Order: sequence, then C-alpha cells, then structure tokens
Amino acid sequence: MDGLKMDFLSSEALEDKSSMEKISMIIDRVKDGDILVLEGSLSPAEEAELIETTMREIDVENFVGIDIYTLEKDEKAFLGLSKRRTVGLTIIGPANVMRTVKRKSNFLSMIAEIGDSGASVH
Repeated sequence: MDGLKMDFLSSEALEDKSSMEKISMIIDRVKDGDILVLEGSLSPAEEAELIETTMREIDVENFVGIDIYTLEKDEKAFLGLSKRRTVGLTIIGPANVMRTVKRKSNFLSMIAEIGDSGASVH
C-alpha cells in the first residue's frame, strides 16, 4: 500500500537534542519524503539554521527543499486580561509534496501530493 509517512513528535522527544541534532534529524526525515508534525516549534535561530542547511543541500533531482508551517494558539494571560500567542505545532515536509489549501493563524488546511511529486512512499 502506497502512502505518505507522517511522524508526530512531542516537545519532550526533542528537548534533550542539541540544535544541530534536531536539524539533522529533520532534514534526514524530510529527505526520505516524510512529513514531521512537531509539538511546539523550533527556536528562531534553529529555524534559520534549518533553512540555511536545507538551502545548502538542495539537489533539484532528489531534494528540492522543505516547507514549514506553524499553527499558533491563543492563551489567556494573567487573570484573562490579555492574550498571547504560542505555537501549538509545526509541520515540516518536502517542498514538492506539501500544498497549502487554506491558512490562518489558528487554522491550516493542506494536501500532500504523492503522485508525480517524486516523494518517497511507504
């Protein structure tokens, strides 16, 4: 049976890893055609390093890059007087597979195309 592999990782699964270990793990899985769903997000420095590392590793025939989508949630602050945004989850996958259908700060609808995209199937 053909399908697209999605890995769901809790924030605890990544908390003991160094920034470079996280980035390496993410790139390795995405190169295999997997989509990662992370609870929370990478730090801004980690996300910048992920993008920079990805740009160095792009190979038009085998690895065209990544797409990153972040889904936020509103949390009430002290006594419910104001709201602050926190990251609920982050989705990272191969750029040739992920297609955004609809995106808002707290809603994301997407399609993963595995037909002629060149993505690996499991």
